[in-house]
Amino acid sequence: MSAETFTQTDDEQIKRLGISKAEVERQLRIFRKGVQPVQLVKPCTVGDGIERLESEQKADLVSRWQAAAAEGRLGEFVPASGAATRMFAFMHRVRKELPRITRADIETGTAREDGGYQDFQKFIASLDRFAFVEPLRKVMAESSISLDERLASGEYTEIVDFLLQPKGLDYDSLPKALIPFHRYPDHLRTPVEEHLVEVTHTVADGGRHCRLHFTVAPEIEQAVVKHGRQAAIKYGDQLDVHYELTFSLQSPATNTVAVDLDNRPFRRDDGSLLFRPGGHGALLENLDQLRGDVVFIKNIDNVVTDSQRELVVRYQRVLAGKLLELQDRLFHYLKLLSIGPVTVGEEEKIMNFASKDLKAISKEEFSSLTEEERLSRIFQALNRPLRVCGMVINQGEPGGGPFWVREPSGKLSLQIVEGSQVDDSSPEQQDIFASSTHFSPVNLVCGLRDFQGRPFELSDYMDPQAVFIARKTEEGRDLKALERPGLWNGGMAHWNTVFVEIPEETFNPVKTINDLLRGGHQVSDKAK
Repeated sequence: MSAETFTQTDDEQIKRLGISKAEVERQLRIFRKGVQPVQLVKPCTVGDGIERLESEQKADLVSRWQAAAAEGRLGEFVPASGAATRMFAFMHRVRKELPRITRADIETGTAREDGGYQDFQKFIASLDRFAFVEPLRKVMAESSISLDERLASGEYTEIVDFLLQPKGLDYDSLPKALIPFHRYPDHLRTPVEEHLVEVTHTVADGGRHCRLHFTVAPEIEQAVVKHGRQAAIKYGDQLDVHYELTFSLQSPATNTVAVDLDNRPFRRDDGSLLFRPGGHGALLENLDQLRGDVVFIKNIDNVVTDSQRELVVRYQRVLAGKLLELQDRLFHYLKLLSIGPVTVGEEEKIMNFASKDLKAISKEEFSSLTEEERLSRIFQALNRPLRVCGMVINQGEPGGGPFWVREPSGKLSLQIVEGSQVDDSSPEQQDIFASSTHFSPVNLVCGLRDFQGRPFELSDYMDPQAVFIARKTEEGRDLKALERPGLWNGGMAHWNTVFVEIPEETFNPVKTINDLLRGGHQVSDKAK
């Protein structure tokens, strides 16, 4: 696709988004050429790519976290753009199939082992355990409808409608960040509020300042910012902290062009080009602009109640301590290399650290190099962003996992890989992916500055080829969409990476509304 294909109107549209025409043409070439799948070598396991920490190590790591937190080095970055719609997918399906939802219909669907109907039955049977039951009861009563009478009679249509539609709580239009997740004796909490509480235990400095950043979608920015700021005042007073709360939007310049099924630019009915958000990988720019030092990354829905928080917080501190311990040694060695020359003994220590602790190099690749070339290559391998990623035992959750990957250069590296990156035509590759023992819960701590305290330019360490192509629809027509390298997949492909095993109890995602019935989201253990 040449530049001449675009009209002057196209050029103006592209310019308004802040995208170069060369970038659009690069994206079109990817559609035509296809995406090269990753080359999996083997899954990471404990002792082979994943570290299992001993108790005595954890105590030292927590001490390192404590010192860095007191100095104000820590912050948290939370992608919070996701809509809540997927949480209610089974309700939408049942509502579409049944003009009038009754207990008898749900029981019939459940008896034929229909997952959507089983999920709906579980939701109704457990309704009083959800944080939003009282707001739902209240909004239905305002329309002279009794929630309890509908439950007793087995008439569920209005329960769904008042939960999801504008005449009621309108949860279908809200982001996941604003759905009440947890019910306490005297108040409810959203995920935004739980993150505000959690960071008081993980990033608060000596002056009780907490740095927390949310990325939000444009259409819900105003609501999330308002809620976040009000909550920051409330919990700041209650917990005696000062929140440095910031928000950012995904830049339109990170949007990607869509194509039709023949790989031609997709045009809307009005003739304009279609550009779509580039997926969570586009948030690499937001993380870069934060200019943080040591930053936690967690998903918006991976939060727990106060009664479940101790274990989660402990392992946040351990992961941060692990990064800081590695960083201390890393920075020491980089300073030695930058001054140079180093002694034979120092070089051996640096080589061992780079190969064994960071898995950043293989000693074999240096055998034919001169001393100058060898030290230069080691410096380049070490002087890059560092991340320590928590990994939990694989329980079949959807998402990515830790793998040894062979890069096009032949080098082996540690990567978080998702199923969409794996060659679906290769049984061998699919078997390797399926044999993963661990799963990435998106619980990362990242070192974003170099040994001289300067922020890295994070885009320099991504793999621009690690993109995703997905099938979507727009205006009733099929299309192909391009998603940028995932934030913790290709977006961090050339970082130094360490995987650490953490307990599965630290991972409490909410993919469907029924996930809120898990123990981590209930105020007491009796609800497990």
